[in-house]
This record gives sequence, C-alpha cells and structure tokens, in this order.
Amino acid sequence: MVLEVLSTVLTGVGEIANSPFIVPVAGCFMIAVIVIASTAAASRKREIESQERLAAIAKGLVPPPTQEELAMTRQPPATSAYRRYSNIRLTGIILLGGALGVILFFCVLSWIIGDRHILAGAAAGLVPLGLGIGFLADANLQKRELESSELR
Repeated sequence: MVLEVLSTVLTGVGEIANSPFIVPVAGCFMIAVIVIASTAAASRKREIESQERLAAIAKGLVPPPTQEELAMTRQPPATSAYRRYSNIRLTGIILLGGALGVILFFCVLSWIIGDRHILAGAAAGLVPLGLGIGFLADANLQKRELESSELR
C-alpha cells in the first residue's frame, strides 16, 4: 500500500519535471525569492543602522549621518564645458569604432563564407554609425562655441 502511494507520488513528480513549463515557473520563483531576500536584507540593514544610531545617542556621541542626510549635503559635480565637449567627442569616437567593427565583421564574414545575404547583418552597424556621426557633429559645434567664448 505504502509503496503504491510512493510510486504514484514519484510518477507525478516525474511528470511535473518533464513539463515544458518548469523552466519559466522556476525562473519566476527564483526572481520572487531574490526580491524577497533583498528586501529582507535591506530591512535588516536599516534596523542595524537604527540600532547603531540609538546606541550612539545613548552614549552621548554624535550619531553618524544617515544615507539620506549624506545625499542631501552632497553637491552635484561641476562639469566644465571643455569636459562635456571631451565626453561627447569620446562617445562619438567609440560609437564610430563599434559601428565600423560590426560592419567590417559582417563584410569579412560574407567574404569568407561566400554568401551575400550575410551582408544584411552589416546594417546593424548603421545605427551606431549614425549616432557616432551625430555626436561628433555636436562635439564640433561645442568646440566652435568654446573657441568663440574664449575670444570674448
């Protein structure tokens, strides 16, 4: 009797494990567990920080500032016009390099394999190519503005 019940249960588990829905269900379960664990860890961290502040106050010490207090006292970093120009120029150069690399990759792959349809993949490099050209054009405009403001 017990063996029959155990055999039925194990057969049912085997059918569930062979279901095509086991991976998505397990993935959703894993995400839920991660969210719950991170929420619990964050709550525990806030509780410990609160206990440390209360202990410091009880001893007559100045309590350490909280993360919110630190965030309110920080000033946003000052960015100069030259630094902004440099960052935009660097972004444009990186996008152009990536685009040319993708285009070159698909051209060489098409040449090696001998199939012209592979060249359609080179179109994926057109988006970063256009963005890179746009960033470099913007950098050129900013450079002119910097030069004209220095002449004044």
